[in-house]
Amino acid sequence: MAQKLTLGYWNIRGRAQPVRYLLEYLEVPYEEKRYSTQQEWEEDYSKDPIKSHILANLPYIKDQDKWIYESQALYIYLAHKAKKPELLGSTPDEEVSVFQVTGVLEDFYRFLWEIPDEQTQEQKNVLFKEKVLKFVIKLNKLLQNRKWAAGDNITIVDFLLFEAEYTLKSFNQTIYEDQKNLQRHHDQFANLPQIKVYLESDRFIKE
Repeated sequence: MAQKLTLGYWNIRGRAQPVRYLLEYLEVPYEEKRYSTQQEWEEDYSKDPIKSHILANLPYIKDQDKWIYESQALYIYLAHKAKKPELLGSTPDEEVSVFQVTGVLEDFYRFLWEIPDEQTQEQKNVLFKEKVLKFVIKLNKLLQNRKWAAGDNITIVDFLLFEAEYTLKSFNQTIYEDQKNLQRHHDQFANLPQIKVYLESDRFIKE
C-alpha cells in the first residue's frame, strides 16, 4: 500500500484548494495537516526538517522524506508522481495556454483580494465590476470554443479555474449566472467522478 502524502496548509480553502482537487482527481492517498493559527505553523517552521528548508512555505507537500513548497510546484510534482504529465499540457501550444490562463487567474484573485471585507455587499459589487469583472469576461469568452481551459484536454489550470468559479459563484451569484461558458466548465468539472465524490464528502471545505 502506497504511503500517504501530507498536504500542509491553513484550515481554509485558499491556495491549497486546487491542490486538494488534484489529489482527489489523481486518487493519490493523502492526509492533511491543517494549521488553525499562526503559532501552530511557526512551531513547525522553527523545527527541523522545515527549519532547514530555504523555501519553506504554505502550502507544502511531504512525500516521505521529500518536501515540496509553492503551489505551482505542487501541481507539477503531483502530475509527474501520478505519471500524468499530460496534465501540464499535451502539446507545446497547450502548455503555453496553461500558463496564459493561469496568469489571468492570478490577476482575477489579485484584484478580488483587494476588495475590503468591511465594505457593504453593494460597495463590493461596485469594486468587483470596476476591477475584477473584465477578467471574468475574458475567461468566459476563452471557453466559448474550448472544452477545457487550455484546449481539448483537462490540465492543471482547470483545477485552478474551478476554484475561481466556485469563488465567483459565492461572491456574486448574479454575475456568475451571466457567464454561461464558465457555468458549463464548472458543472463539467464538478461532475468528474472523483471530484463529485469529494465535493459531497466531509473533507471538502465548503466556505
